[in-house]
Amino acid sequence: MAKEVGINGFGRFGLHLLKYWLDRNDQAHFNILYINDDYLDINKAYDLIINDKYVKFNKYKIQVLGDFLMILQPNGVKHEILFTNCEHQSIPWIGKPEIFFECSGKCTEAKNCSVYFKNNTKTVLISATSWDAEKTLVYGYNHKEYNADLKLISYGSCTVNAYVPFANWMDKKYGIIDSDVNVIHNIQEYRLDDNNTLNRKFCTLEESAKLLMKSVNDNNFLVNYTVIPYTGVSMIDFRFRVKKSVEQDAFIKDLDEAIHHGELKNLYGLNEKDVGPEIHNCTNASTVFIKEGIKSLNGNLYLQGYFDNENSVNRFYDLADFISERIESNTIN
Repeated sequence: MAKEVGINGFGRFGLHLLKYWLDRNDQAHFNILYINDDYLDINKAYDLIINDKYVKFNKYKIQVLGDFLMILQPNGVKHEILFTNCEHQSIPWIGKPEIFFECSGKCTEAKNCSVYFKNNTKTVLISATSWDAEKTLVYGYNHKEYNADLKLISYGSCTVNAYVPFANWMDKKYGIIDSDVNVIHNIQEYRLDDNNTLNRKFCTLEESAKLLMKSVNDNNFLVNYTVIPYTGVSMIDFRFRVKKSVEQDAFIKDLDEAIHHGELKNLYGLNEKDVGPEIHNCTNASTVFIKEGIKSLNGNLYLQGYFDNENSVNRFYDLADFISERIESNTIN
């Protein structure tokens, strides 16, 4: 039986997650039955679903019926999702779902998530970096380290998922000497008026990668993270200096093989040419690399990429589905 799930937070991440799950729910090991948001009531949430310019629910018929979002799939399958508008500690359905998705971006500390562990709820998955979660599990890197004793789990972040599984492949294949990442990151539309200039910020990837990986540390890893007044798909570029010498053409061949047939399959994408960011809106890839932008220079490999940071729900979904399947298997056994 699919596990019952509730979500707290229906901002950009929650919106993408609902659509991503709906498109795959016939295969999913979890069902979204509850959503809460402390700002949006059900009518505002409905307007967001219907009118968002990036996340399209066109193939679904959606209506509000009392406190429920009623969603009808083209094949006739119906979903009834209870929608509430409360502060996180006052959510009336706390304790009902078996798994709780904390997707508000506000409750990333363990103490704030403690209220969710009640009755049926045994597992909380946070859609952001949490420094005091029991474990950070990055799908495609260490997700198989999940076990039933883990209750509070972070999926990392959009940049962690964009970098870590790929850097791990790079390290195993060639050996990382040092690495840096340059991120040009979008901003939510409602914040544009207050952020009409570039803004250099700290990126959780800079610390998270060092905690997750043995091959990067304070002396060989750097992240430059810039937020810009723009709402579309973000950019992420990597540089690696590696121990094993590799020519540019050979590297591209290795990367192509890993993405289409190897351990990076279903995690990353590789496009021939750069046609701009918007084509990668709602991409399933953690990063889409541009083949013509890959360069080898003075012992360094440079990779140009795009990532839809809002749709990093792709890896959150994969992790949540993996955990749900494991919980289901443990329940049956």
